[in-house]
Amino acid sequence: MFRRLPAGAKKIKQIFVFLLAAVLVLSMAPSVNSAGHSIPSGWAQQDVERAISLGLVPASLQTRYKEPISRAGFCALAVRVYEIGLGRNITLRKAFSDTSDVNVQKMGGLGVIDGRGNNVFAPDDSLSPQEATTIMSRQMGQLNITLVSSAPKFLDYSEIAEWARSSVGQMQANGIMGGTGNNRFSPRSSFSTEQGIVTMLKIYDMAIEIRFEEIGNADVPLGGFFDLDDGADLKRMAADVMALVNVERARVGRSALIGMELLNAAASVRAAECESLYSHTRPDGRDFASVLDDLELKARGVGETLDKGPKSADEVMRRWMDSSVHKECILIPDWEKMGVGVYRGDDGTLHWALLLIT
Repeated sequence: MFRRLPAGAKKIKQIFVFLLAAVLVLSMAPSVNSAGHSIPSGWAQQDVERAISLGLVPASLQTRYKEPISRAGFCALAVRVYEIGLGRNITLRKAFSDTSDVNVQKMGGLGVIDGRGNNVFAPDDSLSPQEATTIMSRQMGQLNITLVSSAPKFLDYSEIAEWARSSVGQMQANGIMGGTGNNRFSPRSSFSTEQGIVTMLKIYDMAIEIRFEEIGNADVPLGGFFDLDDGADLKRMAADVMALVNVERARVGRSALIGMELLNAAASVRAAECESLYSHTRPDGRDFASVLDDLELKARGVGETLDKGPKSADEVMRRWMDSSVHKECILIPDWEKMGVGVYRGDDGTLHWALLLIT
């Protein structure tokens, strides 16, 4: 339910949403066509499905995974990774004479792509692996990802164009691309859709990691998922929830929310508290919003959604969106920032908390 306090009241408005009933939702897998190309290869399937669940893969690329990806298609992936990973839209544009594709224009605006000369981009041409590394290297620079530089160590090094050798070396040294087998890179071959999705998912993960580290405060009691042996996995789940919240808000024209490290800390405290008392009332009897006061966080309004039991970000997000009360809370237009906490209880149960503020 939603409670609105009178104007001028000292307390902030609060949204109480509580998910207690278990919901069984089956994961959706890609469909199969007669050629089998709509099923990702075994090595890629898990990453492809995760990337789709995070909203990183446009519908147009959710098929023919083993076929070459176009230059425009790769730009579409790159834009999703940037906008969802950073939680903000790309407003810059660069026009090309042979395409009006907005994703191409956005990547051009960021300086990630520069076309093939004479203001031509060739959007429908297949992308080669060496071209992909150049785009990824520039994109990672825009995402503030620091790359280790090294010369490529592939046996077919001499076949790599001189202009691409630096970026190929970076992708190999940083574990983004490992070649096509037998220590070969095959720089001029076609780059498949599933290869594009998997590599972009790696970049997304690195970008999310940086977002969690950039605004950290060593004096903040981070609670929950930061202190456990499996903290990296739980931290990743929390980051995935943040991305999925913005995906759902984008579906209905809502603005993207900014992830806030201090709010992540507050949500982590709430997730941990829910092991002993699964309620919007805290174990000490105070209202859930008091966690903001503890961390000296100021807000005009605050909402909280909780859940316990889901084993993945995709599952908890689907449960929230299947609940009309939770969905209404998450999609309120006024929210500006969010924080997510995940805590693993002594019995292995995962506790989830999402805090939203204005």
